[in-house]
Amino acid sequence: FETKNDKGGVIKIGDVSSEDMVRIRSLALIELSALFDSCNIVYTKSKRKIKSKDHGLFGVPLHTLVEQDQKKGYQTQVPLIFTKLISHLEKIGLTTEGILRVPGAVNRVKQLRQELNEKFYSGHFNWDEMLPNDVAAIMKQFLRELPVPLLTYDYIDAFSSNLKSTLEQLYALNLLILLLPDCHRDTLKLLIMFLRNVVAHSNENKMGLTNVAMIMAPNLFLVPSSRKIKTVQEVELNRAAGTSKIITFLINYQDHLWNIPSSFITQIRHQYEVDQRRKTRDKRETVKVFRRTHIITICTLCFQPEPQDGVIRVQAPLLTKSSALIQLDDKMSASDVVARFKRATGQPGSTFRNPDNAQFAEDNAYLYEVGGNIGERCIEPRAHMLSIYRTNPHAQWIIKVKTDR
Repeated sequence: FETKNDKGGVIKIGDVSSEDMVRIRSLALIELSALFDSCNIVYTKSKRKIKSKDHGLFGVPLHTLVEQDQKKGYQTQVPLIFTKLISHLEKIGLTTEGILRVPGAVNRVKQLRQELNEKFYSGHFNWDEMLPNDVAAIMKQFLRELPVPLLTYDYIDAFSSNLKSTLEQLYALNLLILLLPDCHRDTLKLLIMFLRNVVAHSNENKMGLTNVAMIMAPNLFLVPSSRKIKTVQEVELNRAAGTSKIITFLINYQDHLWNIPSSFITQIRHQYEVDQRRKTRDKRETVKVFRRTHIITICTLCFQPEPQDGVIRVQAPLLTKSSALIQLDDKMSASDVVARFKRATGQPGSTFRNPDNAQFAEDNAYLYEVGGNIGERCIEPRAHMLSIYRTNPHAQWIIKVKTDR
C-alpha cells in the first residue's frame, strides 16, 4: 500500500481512461488473490438471483438509476437522488445532534419517500420541509434496499475480511475499491466523504468516528458472510466488530484508498510498450514487399522524435493559445506547464487579435498525458514533468478541463 509521494504524481482512479481501467482491474484482481492467499483468507462471490425494480428511486440497482439519470442529461456515476440526499444532509445536518443515530419519524419518512418517488424528477419536491434526521433515515434506507449491495455481492465478503496488519488491510481495501463498478465506487466515495464531514463536526453532533462506523456498518454489510461460523451470535459479533473497523479505515484513509498504485501504472506502460513492439514487428513484415524508400518513409513517420531532448509540444485546442513548445527543467511541475496558458497578471490578453474574447486556462484546467506507453491520464499538478517525459517521451501533452479531480 502506497502513501509516499512519487515524482510522477498521485494518480487517482478518475485520472485514467476507461480502457486503462480495464487493465488496472485485471491487475488488482491478481494482486488481491495473491494477498489473500498469503494470508490464508478465502472469500467467495455470492451467487444470488437478484429481484429488482427498473423504476422508482428505492430498491433499484445503482447502474439502472445512473442510466436513467444519464438519459435525462445528467453526466454522473452517482444516482442523482443519492447525491441530493447527501448534499441536503451536508447543508442542514452536520451540526444536528445524533444525526445518523437518532431515527426519523416513521410515518413522516414513509410519506416523504412516496413524495420523492412522485415529485423528485419533476423538481416539485420541497426539500426545505425535510428534517435532518428524516433525510438521514431515507439515505440509510436507500443503501439497505439496494438489490445489489453498495459493495456488491462479488466483493462484500472480501471487504469484511480481517488481514494480519493495518498495511495489508489498507492495500486490500485499495484493491477492492479499484474492482468495484464505477457507479458503486463513486457512490461509496461520496458517502465516505460525507461521513468524514460528520466526524469533523463531532463536537456539535456528538457523532465520533467509532459511533459513525458502528451505525453505518450494518447499512453496507447486510449480506451474511459465506464463512461457516458456529452460532448466530458469533456471526453477529464478528461482523459487527469487523465491519465497523472497515468503515473506520475507509473514513480515515479515503485520500489514499481511491488512488492507483504506481506499480500498476508501470506495468500498464510495459504492456503498451510490448504491444507497440509487436505492432512494429508486424508492420515491418508487411512493408517488406515495398521498396526500401517506402520503408524508410514509414519508419520516419512512425518514430518522429521530439524537436529537442526535454522539449514538449503542449496542445490546448480549446484555448486561444492553442499550442506551445516548452523546455522542461528539473523543477518544472505539471501546474507550471498549465500556468503558461493562464492569463498573466496585469495582461488582459492584448497580444491577441480579439483580446476581449481570448480564452485562457482556468483553475479546472489540467495537463493530460496521452498515448505513447499509456492510454490517457490526468497529471497531478505537483507531478515532476521531466520524470514523466523521460518515462513516456512519445506521449502527446494536452490541456483539458476536468471538474471532479
